[in-house]
Amino acid sequence: MCYGRKRTVQLNKIIMKQFFFITITLITFFSCKAQTFPLYDTPNDFDVDNAYYKDIDGDLTKLIGTWQYTNGNESLKLIIKKKEQDTVNARNILYKEDVLYGEYLYIDSNGTEIVNTLSLIDTFSNIYQHSLYGNYIISKNHLPSCNECTESERRVKISIEDHLRNYFDYEMEIRHIPAQSGNSEQIKIKIKLSDMSIVLEGQPDDDRIPTHQEIILTKQ
Repeated sequence: MCYGRKRTVQLNKIIMKQFFFITITLITFFSCKAQTFPLYDTPNDFDVDNAYYKDIDGDLTKLIGTWQYTNGNESLKLIIKKKEQDTVNARNILYKEDVLYGEYLYIDSNGTEIVNTLSLIDTFSNIYQHSLYGNYIISKNHLPSCNECTESERRVKISIEDHLRNYFDYEMEIRHIPAQSGNSEQIKIKIKLSDMSIVLEGQPDDDRIPTHQEIILTKQ
């Protein structure tokens, strides 16, 4: 009987150790597994380690594509793509997010090619080396407010760079216009110079890309 009891105690210890090991493994697994949050109106300030901020509602997805504007000699072409789960390390917090990136071609009203980075669209592994990048989603009433937008409509702000004026900090607001009555999808954009821009002494202070005007581009 003593041998049987001793064997039972040993078996119980083994079972408890296995149970403890499995419990710890499961806790570790679920604590390490990335939590998914919406990219828009996230319940935290991108401060959750190992989180994934996902374009759940497709605000970024609808902007993917090639978009073209032409007015006489002037033209603007954008190629926009989306990278999912791009890794970000900020404030010692490591997380992933969906983000847009792209390149563009701008020809001015004189027919002069000002910027053409289209050939670089598949060049960089770091998306922030591209001429277009960002994922800031804004509501109808976010300044500048959008009077034409519906209450639930959202826009996206991204950065756009002129690499010969890299001391300028431009941002581009994009509004998606769904296809209607046989018309193709469109986007309405507005480029403006950020207040953070600082012109270095002796450097050109003129804009080479169209700013402070609304431009409508059609999906190709």
